[in-house]
Amino acid sequence: MDIKAVAFDVGETLVFYNKLLNWQSLYSSALERVMAACGIEPSAETDEFAQKILTKYNTRVNPREHEISSDTIFSEILSGWKIGLHNLGAAKRAFYGYFQSDAGCYDDVEDTLLTLKNRGIKTGVLTDVPYGMDNEYALADLASIEEYIDVCFTSNDIGCRKPNVAGFLALKKSLGVKNGQIVYVGNEQKDIIGANAAGFISVLIERDGEGNNWGQRFTVRCLSEMLGIFQ
Repeated sequence: MDIKAVAFDVGETLVFYNKLLNWQSLYSSALERVMAACGIEPSAETDEFAQKILTKYNTRVNPREHEISSDTIFSEILSGWKIGLHNLGAAKRAFYGYFQSDAGCYDDVEDTLLTLKNRGIKTGVLTDVPYGMDNEYALADLASIEEYIDVCFTSNDIGCRKPNVAGFLALKKSLGVKNGQIVYVGNEQKDIIGANAAGFISVLIERDGEGNNWGQRFTVRCLSEMLGIFQ
């Protein structure tokens, strides 16, 4: 295979999160921090209202392909709480910071990216953000490996979420490769569907060996195993 580029999803592919990927059960804890940051007294009413808004925009509960900005989501919450929108920055920092506090790259990530670079293979990232998370927060999880990544797109940049092909096509264009020359590695069904539809070689990474079959070209349990496929 004439592989010239490899692109990756982020969550549970390059980066682990010790908190659940569906944040719904953790809303109250995160909202306590948001309320404190905005200087308002916590109450059952403010918590319940904000949880309803967050659930509406939770893509694991209500999937969507178009992206919604963090300003839209948190403006809705703050307006319902009847506090000024000058609190937007503090609210978002408190909310996203809660969920990112224990994130980190898997042990095999840096070596894999370095190996690809040494082989002359370009690298990219395409990731969907949760709750419109601004790039300054979403990409902070990649700070330790950003030097190895040539192109990085989030759903904020594209305006669409996977499996919509728009992000994949943007990756292919930016990396200057053709169908069959680029691999996409992800851990969810939408990663595989979008990658296949856009002409990528799809690789499902299942670090726990779940055994899903979503039409992927290859399945691996670690990134070093992926490297072996394309030697």
